[in-house]
Amino acid sequence: MWTERRSLLKLTAAAGIALSGLLAPVVAQAADKVKLRLDWVFGSEHAPIFLALERGYFRDEGIDVDLLPGEGSSVTVKLVGNRDAEFGYATADQILIGAQRGLDLVATAVVLQQNPTAFIFKTSQNIKDVKTDLYGKTIGVQLKSNTGRQWEAMKKDLKLDPAKLREVPADGALVAMIASNRIDVGVGFYFNDALKLRATGEDVSWILFEDLGMKMYSTSLLTNPALVKEKPELVKRFTRAFLKGWQAAIDDPKAAYEAFIKANPSTDKVYAELKLPEVLKLTQSPDVKQNGLGHSTTAAWESLQAQLIAMEMMKDKTDISKVFTNDFLK
Repeated sequence: MWTERRSLLKLTAAAGIALSGLLAPVVAQAADKVKLRLDWVFGSEHAPIFLALERGYFRDEGIDVDLLPGEGSSVTVKLVGNRDAEFGYATADQILIGAQRGLDLVATAVVLQQNPTAFIFKTSQNIKDVKTDLYGKTIGVQLKSNTGRQWEAMKKDLKLDPAKLREVPADGALVAMIASNRIDVGVGFYFNDALKLRATGEDVSWILFEDLGMKMYSTSLLTNPALVKEKPELVKRFTRAFLKGWQAAIDDPKAAYEAFIKANPSTDKVYAELKLPEVLKLTQSPDVKQNGLGHSTTAAWESLQAQLIAMEMMKDKTDISKVFTNDFLK
């Protein structure tokens, strides 16, 4: 009897050991669950992220991503700063502003290297030289947007005479006001407002503030420094998968577009298809050409900070060395 019982115990123990051996890898390989909060509602400017998800780039890095739409970059940086989301995708200016106000933030990759703000107008307006051709035009300005602040700075940079400019508020109505000829020129993000017009068949043109000398980093991947300290390998793996999606989109924009449409079938497909290539252009810069996608420099961050202070969007300087890092691009 005891012999049989002892044999049964041995078998049970052996089975337990075998089972634990089977379960151990599962536990070790359990995916890290994280939230990624975007800057705005889902749009084709986010198609590279959807491509990364579809192709399993995050999964391959052992990460389970909860992708969430945003309500503006200022909200996104607050959520990341308060650790309500592990990662965010928001504009560099809001990262700096948030950091100066006490939020713990660090950008691990600057994805959009160029400023998307532009003068947007119907091609028939025949605007070539903004130093002279804006005079006598009705200009729509989004006063609640940072594009409005950029416009104020641009007027000074170009030494435009305010007495010769006709400005009207255009918050939330820029596209409709240009389409109906209520304004001649609008100041906005060209890949949003200009391409919405083009998607409806309007012959529209734009002049980028970037090309007029107002160079600014735009949308970036960010996290909280506490997460960097606690789980540096997670931050590295996430950044790697995130940028792999962007590089794949640059290499194959059609695949990125299709991944986005598959996940968002009710989207305006004409507008989405027009927008994605323009967004991908903004990922490029001389620095990226030399150092790789997402790379940023102290000089460019300092320049952005100086511009924000001049535009009265920041009161004081913040420590740039704590706001960005290239360590996770290596």
